[in-house]
Amino acid sequence: MTAAAGAPHIALVVEGPGDVRAVPIMLRAHQSRTNDYSDILGKPVPFHGKGNATTPGGIEGYVATAARPGCVGVLVVLDADDELACQEGPTLLARASVEVGVPVVIAIAERDFEDWIFASVETLELANLEVYQPKGRGKAAIQRGMAPQKYVKPTHQPRLTSRVDLDMAASRSPSLARLLLKFDELRAMVTP
Repeated sequence: MTAAAGAPHIALVVEGPGDVRAVPIMLRAHQSRTNDYSDILGKPVPFHGKGNATTPGGIEGYVATAARPGCVGVLVVLDADDELACQEGPTLLARASVEVGVPVVIAIAERDFEDWIFASVETLELANLEVYQPKGRGKAAIQRGMAPQKYVKPTHQPRLTSRVDLDMAASRSPSLARLLLKFDELRAMVTP
């Protein structure tokens, strides 16, 4: 469920169609760990590719679109890919923050969202299970784990996200731990 129109909520801006479903699943699972089942998430606004966020006017427009009435903060979730999150994050934050009058948080998955999923590989129930490796590429490992079935991001990313053990994954992925911490900071501003 998403927050009711005009109700206090956290706006979400995500990278693609798989993230539209997977990010709310992950955030709601994190909420439930504290017995918080309130509908505080806005409907995710997708970039449809990181390039659309990084182009001039890109992230600014998506954040402004997401910051609808009732928005108390905007959470932007995207992949670092091969960029340095420590450089890209502050640049995107500076650009996005000038467009809205609420806090904006940028959460960047080091490499891919799938790295967050793979950080809980033992819970994924993949046929060709691999051992977790901190430097491994989650997306490639998930694709191998699903073989011979093809990994289809909009379909499988949300399904696999629902199986993630967040304690395990956050202990292995500093970028996931930062996402959850930043989400908690925004969550504290919403009075359900």
